[in-house]
Amino acid sequence: MTPSSLLAPLDDDQQRLFDRIIAFTDRCLSTSQRPAVFLVQGAAGTGKSVLLSHLLIALTERARSAQVPALLAHGRIRMLVNHAEMWRRYRELAERTPVLRKAQVLRPTPFINAAARDEAKQADVALVDEAHLLLTRPDPYTRFHGSNQLADIIAASRVTIVVYDDAQVLRMRAQWTPKLLDEVLGSAAVERGELKRQHRMGASLAVRDWIDRTVSGQAPVEPPPAGDGDFGIRVFDDAGALYRAIRSHDGEGSARMLSTYDYPYTLDGGDHFIDEPGLHIRWDRYRPDEPEPWTTRADTVDEVGSVYTVQGLDLDWAGVLLGPSVALSSDGRLRMLPERYEDRAALNGVTALRARGWSDGDVEQARERILRDALLTLLTRARRGLGLYAHDQALAAALGARPRARVERL
Repeated sequence: MTPSSLLAPLDDDQQRLFDRIIAFTDRCLSTSQRPAVFLVQGAAGTGKSVLLSHLLIALTERARSAQVPALLAHGRIRMLVNHAEMWRRYRELAERTPVLRKAQVLRPTPFINAAARDEAKQADVALVDEAHLLLTRPDPYTRFHGSNQLADIIAASRVTIVVYDDAQVLRMRAQWTPKLLDEVLGSAAVERGELKRQHRMGASLAVRDWIDRTVSGQAPVEPPPAGDGDFGIRVFDDAGALYRAIRSHDGEGSARMLSTYDYPYTLDGGDHFIDEPGLHIRWDRYRPDEPEPWTTRADTVDEVGSVYTVQGLDLDWAGVLLGPSVALSSDGRLRMLPERYEDRAALNGVTALRARGWSDGDVEQARERILRDALLTLLTRARRGLGLYAHDQALAAALGARPRARVERL
């Protein structure tokens, strides 16, 4: 997702929700009703970030005009997101939009800590993207010492507009449930809205349903439905063939390889590689100061991105490696193996959850949920084509992988 795509025109559903949120914000600010929260829910690709971008600009324009001087007297409109790539995209949007300032775009912890020290740093309106990534316990590593980031943001804002997807929870330290969300919203004045129309994936409803059923384990694994002229989908028995098929689209749009976090990788400045039959390829290099999105940089076409690289972003074509943590169970359904998952940090935090009364079964279920949510995120990035390779041979067979003697484009 680029700054320009963040400003894609709103469709009718988005526009209606936009109007409701503006009216809610005006009403709550005029009555000094606090805390006030508007919760926007929607699956991946339904245009939540686009909606927030339009709201950020509109509210900032109103704050700097004479339209509502009493309501937005301080003009403190903040965009908060706990995701490095999306933070960079919003900062770039602010840099390119005259009415915005880059200082309006913050990571949650710096905002929370600054607001706790100085009331002037609090927000009139806080817009929160990817709220499902907010921490639900203290995290000294990121200097968050509270118990819940969303609760602290709500307390430091007159109105909070929250975007949330409960199918994209990726870490134990950000373990959200409907019950916890309701507890955090507490006594706030809450209004809710939902976005349902798919804006990203050009896939048919049959393909999207197949992805949901397969990843959730609701149905036995079977080959994907056939693609069509708008969206291609293929399963490869050779990872190198998948890579070549994705690489063949380079220059036609954004085409990149992705993988489940099942191969060793550390942020030590070095290169780390993924090895599968026919493929030796580098994990994406950690470049936090790079302004251009990983999905469109020329130097990343020979890399593999993780869920952290692409969450919230779009690709035209995605080749996804289903690594060792994704397997076929004895009943023919998709099985997740947390013990094979290399992102150990994502699965840490069990002690804090046990202190909240979680059983061993609850913890195991949460770990499997993280793996399923991460996989679903990877499989819903592509607009025009999706290629798959499964490390587990039984899974590959169930998916219908066939030997391919030539490069087959998606």
